Amino acid sequence: MRQHDLGFLFHPNSIALVGITTAKTWHWTLTFLEGLLEIGFDRPLYLVNPKGGEREGHKIYASLKDVPGNVDYVIGLVNAQIAPKLVEECAEKGVRAIHFCTAGFSETGEEDRVKLESELVEVARRKGIRILGPNCMGIYCPKSRLSYSPAFPEESGPVGVISQSGGNSIYLVRQAALRGVRFSKVISYGNASDIDESDLLEYLANDADTKIIALYIEGIKDGRRFRAALEEATKEKTVILLKGGATQGGARAAAGHTAALSGSRTTWEALCKQLAIISVSSIEEMIDVLVTLLFLPLPAGRNVVLLGAGGGASVLIADEFESRGLRIPALPPQIIAQIREFTPIAGNILRNPVDYSQAMMNLEGVIKTFAILSGWEGADFIVTFIRTGQFTTYRTAEDHVNLLMSRFSVKQGQLPKPMAMVIEPSVMPTEAEAILAAIRGAIASELPVYYSFAAAANAINLVLSQAERQSSRL
Repeated sequence: MRQHDLGFLFHPNSIALVGITTAKTWHWTLTFLEGLLEIGFDRPLYLVNPKGGEREGHKIYASLKDVPGNVDYVIGLVNAQIAPKLVEECAEKGVRAIHFCTAGFSETGEEDRVKLESELVEVARRKGIRILGPNCMGIYCPKSRLSYSPAFPEESGPVGVISQSGGNSIYLVRQAALRGVRFSKVISYGNASDIDESDLLEYLANDADTKIIALYIEGIKDGRRFRAALEEATKEKTVILLKGGATQGGARAAAGHTAALSGSRTTWEALCKQLAIISVSSIEEMIDVLVTLLFLPLPAGRNVVLLGAGGGASVLIADEFESRGLRIPALPPQIIAQIREFTPIAGNILRNPVDYSQAMMNLEGVIKTFAILSGWEGADFIVTFIRTGQFTTYRTAEDHVNLLMSRFSVKQGQLPKPMAMVIEPSVMPTEAEAILAAIRGAIASELPVYYSFAAAANAINLVLSQAERQSSRL
């Protein structure tokens, strides 16, 4: 059963949560119910537990056979030992797919648990049922109102995610959502006993709602098929890959996490270069790349103008950008002269980076400077930076951010050149609130926001490098 058979996973007509807790206190199985209710799942939703009862206005049935309607999709929350029996019950009910969140299978490394997982798959294949997992969080698809977390956005977007880890997928979605990223489909697939990374990649490669594919992979079942799926995906879509278990210790952790067999770092890096895949080394780096792809129009080249406040900060951001192959050309005399007409010479350095320390609160001057810099033919894009931690008082920092962001807002596309922002977070309460508001304001203006100089430089370089490699493949 190949990728074109998997569409039903993302659009079930009914769902049953089998094994959900009946206890009055909170339990991890409630996460799935809360996620579906929060996102507004609007088709039949059934709860099953032998103890019966009621939860959130839903009757709890004693068994799956007692459910009055048809069931397309089951989320299995039962003990591993009775999972094969649940497959049998699902077959009698006409269930098409089961997502087993249940752990305690091959990832333990214990022989009897490995056999138990094999038995699970054997029964499912004999009955014609597809299995996602076990040991995974399942599917998030906003368009069809599917979610495994109440903290996920209701809106859809162009990013598809395939993650062997459920926890990493939750972290990715929540952190990326804070910066404006939205998703088409996110799949946590765990042990990949039946539906594996190649099945899912083949599906997303042909999914019209997915434009960017982000992968967190610990191991693969079929190397040749997976490579072929990657080749197909990269023809039309941008692919980002985070390979877990690239070190000896990481590989050992991967084996215990999802029973994955990891390949060498060199092999994966070579694959990424050959197929113009963006290789990242952390979830944070993956999010930075997603933000860049979605919100920074591809610059025509690598020449950047850096504009912000702080002499030392200007030095450091310049180092970060140039060390990653991005160029910081000096401003020509005529551009400097134009800015000097309304900018005091003391405390402002107009060279590139442009240190606008003493004039940053002059919003009219800032707007004029942006217009001049963005119109300069020597620049391909602009990055502005706000570093509140360098101010002498908390109040000064808060006032600086509030004033700048409340009265000066440039929407992406209003300037002749692409623009990005670096807004460094703060742990100081009043500063943190002001910075969060600034980040939200930038996102509303469709600007990419980065939390550090290094993150911005790295992500922009990765995206430009991928575009250059992709161009060379054509």
